[in-house]
Amino acid sequence: MRAKNSDREALPFRVWAPWIARFYRPHLKVVAILVLLTPLQAALQVTIPRIVGFAIDYQKKTTPSGDAFEAALLGTGGRLGLSPVLSYAAAFLVIGLAGFILYSYFQSWRAWMNVRLEWAFRQDAFNRVSTMGPDFFNRLRTGDLVTRLTDDVAEKLSWFACSGIFRLYEALLAMLFIVIMMLRIDRELTLWTAGPLPLLVLIFFKSATLLDKRYDALQKSISRVNDSLEACFTGIRVVKAYVLEKAQREGFAEAAARRREAEIAAVRATTVTGSLYNSIWQFGVVIVLAAGGYKVLHAGLSTGNLAAFIYYVVWLIFPMFDVGQYLVKSRQSSVSIGRLMELSDASPMVRDGGTRSPERHVEGTIRFERVSFSFPGESTSIVDGVSLEIPEGSTVAIVGRVGAGKSWLVKMIPRLVDPTRGVITLGGRDIREYVLEDLRRSIGYVPQDPALFSDTVRSNIIFGREEIGEEALARAIELSRFSDDVRLFRKGLDTQVGTGGVTLSGGQKQRLALARALAGEPRTLILDDCT
Repeated sequence: MRAKNSDREALPFRVWAPWIARFYRPHLKVVAILVLLTPLQAALQVTIPRIVGFAIDYQKKTTPSGDAFEAALLGTGGRLGLSPVLSYAAAFLVIGLAGFILYSYFQSWRAWMNVRLEWAFRQDAFNRVSTMGPDFFNRLRTGDLVTRLTDDVAEKLSWFACSGIFRLYEALLAMLFIVIMMLRIDRELTLWTAGPLPLLVLIFFKSATLLDKRYDALQKSISRVNDSLEACFTGIRVVKAYVLEKAQREGFAEAAARRREAEIAAVRATTVTGSLYNSIWQFGVVIVLAAGGYKVLHAGLSTGNLAAFIYYVVWLIFPMFDVGQYLVKSRQSSVSIGRLMELSDASPMVRDGGTRSPERHVEGTIRFERVSFSFPGESTSIVDGVSLEIPEGSTVAIVGRVGAGKSWLVKMIPRLVDPTRGVITLGGRDIREYVLEDLRRSIGYVPQDPALFSDTVRSNIIFGREEIGEEALARAIELSRFSDDVRLFRKGLDTQVGTGGVTLSGGQKQRLALARALAGEPRTLILDDCT
């Protein structure tokens, strides 16, 4: 896992581009549509100012300019029986309508890709997180993880990953075609227009570091707000019991104020940078009006060509602004990509490398052979050199002082963590040789703190295991002595338990958790101080 840095730097293109590219692979057809149709639409779009210029000059001179494109338009109109003026008008309407239809079509695909990529980014990150062990969740707070899977993905990354990148592609093509048209009209005037470009590049490189720091500080402030909310709502009973509402409000207000300051700082930096881009290219329009007007009066530049040139300069502002926006958004998005890559770079404590057993269930004698466990990077062992044997069909109680490592010892049986030294066998076979799904489905585990979800009692017991029928469910409820509680619930098994089981008492939570473990009819049952 990458080391955390208080001032995270934006990732270079060579790092984040392959990361995004792997999410494009399932949608190559859509990518092909965007790649092929964008230049066609841009080519159609840039012809419109030339048609306007031809029309202006034709009305003034009543003769064509001799341009090959104009000759083609007039030739087509003549074959259709149209006058030159109607030929210009028809070409303007047809090309403009075709460009609009093409633009609307690939814009809809870009929007579709934005949504699909957002889903894929979030699902990939969630899948990674769900495989992690306790060491991972000790390093990253819940609020920070929520921020990465929500704000980083939805607000910062989903638009950029498709629309942002393809708007750059569209802008570069538009700029290329526009500059070609401008060079065909007047090369000297085109060079005057390109004058502000080096200044834009300088502004970007000067502002890049500032933007990186602003965006990283913003994401961290959002994480702190989410941490504050998660801690308060999860422990709301304790907060109220100790009359700490005021302290919680003050803590949240401080976190929210820091986020507000970070938001303002980020928006201010982005606005200033964007305004500079826009202002500089507005200055380019002034240059064209002055120099172009002089050339119309003294150097033979036609009025129609000047009008077309002004169109192109104005149109050039928008793709240049898109380029500037891309540079800004790429810095912002690369910070979010770095935060997501931290999740994908983390190594899970437990890896599934076993082979499936023919019976699909795991049972037999459990044997610990000089088993030790410690967290990665720590020298102190939580469990140190334990050897014991639990025969099949027996009941064993493990007792010891608080903090002796009893819970970590039993967590190694369903492979919630793996031993750092020694071997655990089940049925004479190293538990790491079993497929993880088979091993865990054969074990019922009730932790000290019952984890309940904001769903019905039934769903919390079945827990997505569709193979559990009504008979097994009823038997588990009866064995766990939870049946009397269920009868008292207003909607029985369809009663909502609330977030974290907030509507249930402590004993009801434990009995529900026990029913969940028993419903799968496990071969091995682990009760971790769940009295």
